[in-house]
Amino acid sequence: MADENAKQVLIYTYDTTDRLHALTGAVSVAEGTALTDGQTDVAPADNNQFWNGTKWVGGDQLVTAYHYDANGYWDGSTLIPEGAPLLAQETTVVPYDANGAGMYKPKFDTAQNVWVETLTQEEIDALNKPAPAKPTAEQQMISLLGQRVAKTNAENVQIKQDNTQLKQMVSMLGQTVAQLKAQSTTTTN
Repeated sequence: MADENAKQVLIYTYDTTDRLHALTGAVSVAEGTALTDGQTDVAPADNNQFWNGTKWVGGDQLVTAYHYDANGYWDGSTLIPEGAPLLAQETTVVPYDANGAGMYKPKFDTAQNVWVETLTQEEIDALNKPAPAKPTAEQQMISLLGQRVAKTNAENVQIKQDNTQLKQMVSMLGQTVAQLKAQSTTTTN
């Protein structure tokens, strides 16, 4: 049975399922009680609510940890309290180039502790090439009308050719009729 007269102390609890280790509450325990995972006897101050393993920090003291795969390529980021230990294959070095711009396919160089862009300038330019603009409804209508005009013009050319051929045939028929009339009047006389 626990000693009810033992001095009580506050133990502060934090979430161990998330790397932010957010403050979840406080419990009173007998002095000398062994701490378990997710507990500390360090009191939060100044509204700090994230445990970094040694002290409580505020929301303005969260940093981004950049994770990279076994080949060094960036594969994700997470917020952690400033001063929290980094996991294997993590860094707080921001993946920016020398000009302070973000990278397209960053790879972490552990020897130099820097991120390196692995795409060529040609590959980057291809990614930044603007997509062809989709024609507006008005542009589509104009294109359709242009196609119809071209088709109608082609049909008109064919009709004119047919008309010219018919005129020639009528003219030849007229000449043939005239010749036949001339022959019939000479044979009847």
